[in-house]
Amino acid sequence: MIVLSLLVAGKGATAVGQPARAKAPPPVEVTLTTKDGVQLQATYYASSAGQQAVPVVMLHDVNETRSVFDPLARALQNPPVPASPVAPQIASRAVLAVDLRGHGGSKSAQSTNGSKVELDLSRFQQEDFRAMVDLDMEAVRSFLVGENDAGKLNLNSLGLVGSGLGANVAMIWAAKDWAAPPLPVRKQGQDVKALVLLSPRWNFNGLMLREPLRFPPIQRDVSVLLAYGANDKAITKDCQDIIKILSKHHPEPPADRVEQLKDFFVYAPETNLQGTKLLTSDAFGIGQKIFNFLEARLGRQAFPYSVRKYP
Repeated sequence: MIVLSLLVAGKGATAVGQPARAKAPPPVEVTLTTKDGVQLQATYYASSAGQQAVPVVMLHDVNETRSVFDPLARALQNPPVPASPVAPQIASRAVLAVDLRGHGGSKSAQSTNGSKVELDLSRFQQEDFRAMVDLDMEAVRSFLVGENDAGKLNLNSLGLVGSGLGANVAMIWAAKDWAAPPLPVRKQGQDVKALVLLSPRWNFNGLMLREPLRFPPIQRDVSVLLAYGANDKAITKDCQDIIKILSKHHPEPPADRVEQLKDFFVYAPETNLQGTKLLTSDAFGIGQKIFNFLEARLGRQAFPYSVRKYP
């Protein structure tokens, strides 16, 4: 269970001197159709902040489903109200938690002749995992563009939270997002501004991190929170290789500017727990750390909003 330790003013209360924040609507189930006909099931936690809403996409590990992120997603959608009257109110986030193909409710596809095809994760090849990046995430983006253009979120402040397999999908797609060529008529790409990576692997069934980590925008322009259990030697080695690369491009800021400028965080508690098990454990406070990271690197930043006019 994820517990956020932020001080709150009490159930339903508002800190003195702060305007009441509109309550976000209940989460809804949505279906995202990929270009190859896969019906991705997702839960959308819509924000009450309109064009100022930070969107966060959550991607689970292999053999998991989007439900593992529900407590964190709800906390981001309806943040606690600060108890102090001088503390800034935290805005509601727009969260989309997705079942990647072959997982949870995303196990069927519509073939070209209209027949239904069942997806068996145990039979997935490298190209099926690659399709999570190339097709599943493009369906996610299409949904977010629609919400952006409806004035319900600001796609230019996008954050990705990935666990295990989902962490690899997140980083590789972030590089793809930053590699999109600019268009003269509308903004395209360069939307991912923050990555939360829980126990990523250097190579997960062909989803390799070598190329994304060589890509300058991923090295320097995206804030990163990396967390893993240090007692697993294989995962520790992979994560230390990632740290070695990213730390060169994210130097520690001066002591008096850490809160404003620090954009690379590493948490490696002494445990064998990994991924969402590390997240949902009460022992390490990873949920709170993610909450604070997204607030600092997305919520407090001024990313301009623009309509995308997606075709």
